[in-house]
Amino acid sequence: TMDNQPFNKSAFLESYLLKHRELGKRQREYKKLLSSKVKTRNETIIDASYENTIDRLEEEKNDLRAQIWVAAGTTHIQKDNRYLGQIRCHVECQENLAEDITKLKTSICNMEREISRVRKQIYNLNRLTVPEQQHQAHVAKVRKKMVILENSLEVGVRQECGFTAANAELREQLIRILNHRTFFNDSYTKMVQKLNSDKKYLIDLIEYALNTFDGCIDVYEKIDKITKREAKERELRRIELQSIMRKVAADADNTAFIECKGRERVLQDLQPKEYKRRDEFRRKHNKKINLYNSVLKKILDYTNSHNVEEVIDKFQQQESLYYSFFNYANEMSYHITLLNNSVNRLFEDIVELKRENSNTLQDQVNLIQMLEEQVTQKQASNVELHKTRESNDARLENLLQGIEMLCDMCSVDTTPLAELLGDHTHVNLVNVERFVKLLEARIQDIVASVYVFERQDEGNIDYVVKQIEKICELPTDLNDIVLTQQCPECAEGEAFNIDDGGDGVAIHTVKEAKQKLYEKITQPEMQYRLHSISQCRLPRSRMLAAKRNM
Repeated sequence: TMDNQPFNKSAFLESYLLKHRELGKRQREYKKLLSSKVKTRNETIIDASYENTIDRLEEEKNDLRAQIWVAAGTTHIQKDNRYLGQIRCHVECQENLAEDITKLKTSICNMEREISRVRKQIYNLNRLTVPEQQHQAHVAKVRKKMVILENSLEVGVRQECGFTAANAELREQLIRILNHRTFFNDSYTKMVQKLNSDKKYLIDLIEYALNTFDGCIDVYEKIDKITKREAKERELRRIELQSIMRKVAADADNTAFIECKGRERVLQDLQPKEYKRRDEFRRKHNKKINLYNSVLKKILDYTNSHNVEEVIDKFQQQESLYYSFFNYANEMSYHITLLNNSVNRLFEDIVELKRENSNTLQDQVNLIQMLEEQVTQKQASNVELHKTRESNDARLENLLQGIEMLCDMCSVDTTPLAELLGDHTHVNLVNVERFVKLLEARIQDIVASVYVFERQDEGNIDYVVKQIEKICELPTDLNDIVLTQQCPECAEGEAFNIDDGGDGVAIHTVKEAKQKLYEKITQPEMQYRLHSISQCRLPRSRMLAAKRNM
């Protein structure tokens, strides 16, 4: 039969492949063994213990398999099913009890919270309750403070009104000054234009003034000539009289001299040297006389005169004329200098006004650019604020919807709101406070109900609402209490005497006065200044506190 069956190649190849794989596996294990170290005694003992443990576990497995086979019998299966049914029943009962216990715990916790809240309210009421007399004193004290604050506010308002009136007057004065300045600028511009347009008229006026001045000079010269002529005639008459008197005296002297010396005398001849000296002297003087005569003749020809007196008169006339011209030139140069200085000052004022106008224009342009940038920033910030408002509106809408959903879940009775004016079908910003009050009352009712229902079952211990009352808060520490009056040392340091002058009597602007009034009313550092003397940081306060504690 084996000869008749064909050779199964696939089975042979599969068996060969398996044996080849097993051979490769054994070779790898053998290589691992060769490459690994030789086991020590401890490792051999551990391997033996592992083998014993494996054998023992095999025996236990066989025992458990036998027990399972025995337990798989029909009798044991029926008993197991009965026990499983009892276990399921117990588990369901336990789950129901756990749910009831959780609800009772919730109600108990709510009741305990409510009780603690009521206790806290009672404690706050007891703490805030004051006697009638003390309350009346406190009310009187507060009224006095209110009257003082009203008086200070009225004084501040009056001061502000006074400052406002003074500001209005100053503003009117500024407007009046600006109007005067505008009128001055217009007048100045018109005068400059008129000055530029009336140059020809001014030149004519100057020429007329020069001609008039020339006429005055001519009249003055004529009067001066008449005066000089009269003086000269008087001088000539005086000189003539003196010459006559000299001639008479000379004639008398000559007569006496001739009578004395008219006798003939025999004189000796002079020496040649003396003749020569006299000839030289005569020659030099004749030369000088000829030169003087030629110069005098040229002067007479040049001046068209016939004698020396006419030349002297003409010279004096020309000298007086030139002197008048010199005075006139000095006077005109002085007036021209004044006019040039005035023109220079006017041009300097014009340049200064142009510079001021250009600076003002540049400042206004810069101010416009700055205001445009501020407007751009404000617009960007307004866009961001608009987005924030939209997001806040969306969040607020979600919160209102959440409150409405809670009211629906808690089955809040909204019939009392139907009698009120307005729409109370949905929660909005107008009626949210009313809905929250109703929701709070409903939650308190639910908590109280859960608290009562959980405690009706005496065997239940795990309550949902453990307590409704709230634990009273601890009393406030004395160091954390903020006083209602200022520290005396700080107040004394900040106070000043008005009679001593200084910053207390300085004249402030309207803005500074408003700022000081605002600081006085709002008291920005009230939390720092309201402390006792033991907590003050001033050196004198520490010394007083140390003396008090000694």
